[in-house]
Amino acid sequence: MKVEEIFFRDMYQQICLLTKFPLVKEERWRGVFDLTDEKLDGLLTYAYIDAEAGFTFETLAGSQVANGRLKTFPANYKKYVKLKRSEVDAAELKILTAEYSLAFRDRIKIIDDRISDEVKEPTRFIKNLDAFRHPYYPDDVVVYFFSAEHKPELLWVRCESVDENILTGELLNEPHKNFGCHAGDKIKFGVAQMGEQNILIYLPTKGSE
Repeated sequence: MKVEEIFFRDMYQQICLLTKFPLVKEERWRGVFDLTDEKLDGLLTYAYIDAEAGFTFETLAGSQVANGRLKTFPANYKKYVKLKRSEVDAAELKILTAEYSLAFRDRIKIIDDRISDEVKEPTRFIKNLDAFRHPYYPDDVVVYFFSAEHKPELLWVRCESVDENILTGELLNEPHKNFGCHAGDKIKFGVAQMGEQNILIYLPTKGSE
C-alpha cells in the first residue's frame, strides 16, 4: 500500500520499508549509508511523530533487493535523515518490525528516548479525535470556538494532554474574533455532539472568559 492510504497509527512506531518514490534515487544517501557502488531501491525507516515536523520517517538503513532477498546498508548514527510524511506519501510501504526489531533495537531506543513524551502519548490513541486530526500532523486537531457574540470559528490546536476526557492543547492559529485566547495559549477542549455528529469544542476557563 502507499503511505497516503495508511492511517498514522498503523505505521506509528513501526519499522517501515519505503520503496518506489523519487527521493530514494538521490545522491544524498551516499553520505548516510555504508555504500560503495550499490544503488538503493528502498529505505528502512522508523515511523514516529516529531513535535514540529509531524509524522516522520527516520532512516535506519538503505535497502536493495538482490536475488529476491532484502539487503540492508545501515545508517551512520550521526547522519540520519528525517523524511516528512508529505515527502513520501506516494511511496510503497511495508512494515518489517518483527523481522528487524532486534537488529535496530539500540537505534530505535535512541530515537524513542529523544522524542519521548509520556504526557502527550495517550492523546495519540484517542479514536474520537481521529476525524479531526491533520493528515501530516496527527497531534493537531481542528476545534470549534463558540461565543454568544461571534460566529463559530475553526482553529487548529496541538494536543498536549488528556485528563478525564478533557484535553489540553496549544492554540496554533490566532482567532479572528475575541474568544478570550490567542495563538500560543494553552486551552481546554473536548468532544461534543452537534446533531448527529461529534465535534471538538473549545472549553473556556474562568481566566479566559
